[in-house]
Amino acid sequence: MANGATDRLPRGGSGETLPRVRAVSRAIAILRTFTPEQPYLALGEVAGRAGLDAGTTRRLLVTLRDEGLIAQDSRTGRYALTMAMLRLARAVPEGRSLRDLAGDLLPGLADTLGLTVFLSVVQGDEALCLARHHGAAPVQVRWWAVGGTLPLNCGAAPRLLLAHLDPARQAAVLSAALPALTGNSLTDPGALQDDIAAIRVRGWSFARDDVADGLSALAAPVRDGEGRVVAAMSVAGLTATLTRPGSDAPRPEALAALLDCCAELSERIATTGFTM
Repeated sequence: MANGATDRLPRGGSGETLPRVRAVSRAIAILRTFTPEQPYLALGEVAGRAGLDAGTTRRLLVTLRDEGLIAQDSRTGRYALTMAMLRLARAVPEGRSLRDLAGDLLPGLADTLGLTVFLSVVQGDEALCLARHHGAAPVQVRWWAVGGTLPLNCGAAPRLLLAHLDPARQAAVLSAALPALTGNSLTDPGALQDDIAAIRVRGWSFARDDVADGLSALAAPVRDGEGRVVAAMSVAGLTATLTRPGSDAPRPEALAALLDCCAELSERIATTGFTM
C-alpha cells in the first residue's frame, strides 16, 4: 500500500497540489510558539498559541521531546527548544542564506547611521525578523528580536512586505482582524490599503510610533534577480531621530544609505541566489 501511494506521486514539480501532513504542520506550529522573549512555555500556553487542544499538544510535545527538539523542565513542567534546533539551523548551506548574503552590510549600515538595522521576510501572515544589528546610538531598538514576528499592518518593514504581496494574500490580510500594538497602529482596512498603495509608488515605507511609542522606522525593499521583493531592510530609532517627512519636506536623511544597502544586497542575490 505504501509503495502504491509513492508510485502515484508526481516526479518533480513543486508539490503544491499534494495534500499536507496535518501532524507535521501541527508540530511546526508548536515549534513556532517559542520566541526569544518567551523561551519557556507551559502546556496551556503552547496549546493556545498553536491553536490546538491540550491533548493533541501534549502528544506532539512528547514526540518532539523524544526526538530531542524539545526539553521539559522536570521541576516546573515547562517546555523549551533544545540546542538540536541550532544544529538544524547550521545545516543551511553556507554563503547562500539571506543572512549570509547580508553579511557585512547590516552592521556597516548600523554603524554608519547609528541606528538599529533589521532584515525581515514574510512568514505566513506575519513579518519574521531574520537579522538585527545595533549601531552606536545610545538608545538601541530591541523590540523586534531575531526570530520574532510582527503583524503585517504594524511597522515600516511589515507594511512594505505587505505592499508587495500578491493581491490575493493582501486581501486575506486586510479581511482579517488587524491587531494594534499602539494607539498609532493602522487597523482600518481602507487606511491600510491607501498606505500600502503609496508605499508601492514611492518605493519605501515609514512608520511612526505604531510598534512602540517613541520609536519610528524606515524600510526599503530587497529584490531578487527577477525584481521580486523577497525581503525588507529597515532602520529604527527614536522618533526624534527619524522624523516623518511632510509633503514639501526632503526624504528622510537615512533613506539614501538604506537604499544603497538594499541595492547592494539585491545585487548579491541576483548574482548568487539565496535560501532563507
